[in-house]
Amino acid sequence: MSSARLEHFIFGIVLWVAYLWLKQRRGDRWLLHPVVLVATVPVLYLGTALSDWDITVFGIGGHRNPLFHSSIPYFCLAWLWRKLGLADVAGTRLSAAFHVGLTLGLGSHMVLDVWDYGDVRWIPGDTLGRLWLSGHALLLGLIAWYLQSVLVLAAKPRSTP
Repeated sequence: MSSARLEHFIFGIVLWVAYLWLKQRRGDRWLLHPVVLVATVPVLYLGTALSDWDITVFGIGGHRNPLFHSSIPYFCLAWLWRKLGLADVAGTRLSAAFHVGLTLGLGSHMVLDVWDYGDVRWIPGDTLGRLWLSGHALLLGLIAWYLQSVLVLAAKPRSTP
């Protein structure tokens, strides 16, 4: 593991711990279940690494492009998760681990890139690149915050009148 990859992963873990602390303070201990905690770590790592797969696809000249450094990879993988029926197979806890880990991993990668780099290929200027990264990181953070609540509500059995 390179030092840059380790830096992104550690920052992702720090963001995830802050997220869990905030959720716990709100009385939401659902994500503190041991199965969810263990399942989130590899998905969080995937999220922190996924943005850099653009190097493999486009080469180093296409690194930090808006296709990979955005919320687009999350939406593609979330669609695939649903399309393959993994949401039904995995259950609510593992689905929450997948979505929260992936969104926070991708979002943390973008936040770190805002601080360190800001340059996004195909978007002119550092300022617009930083706005692009910040906007998508915020979107992913909001998805992580509210999607977990939606998954929990969806898992509760409905009462029949």
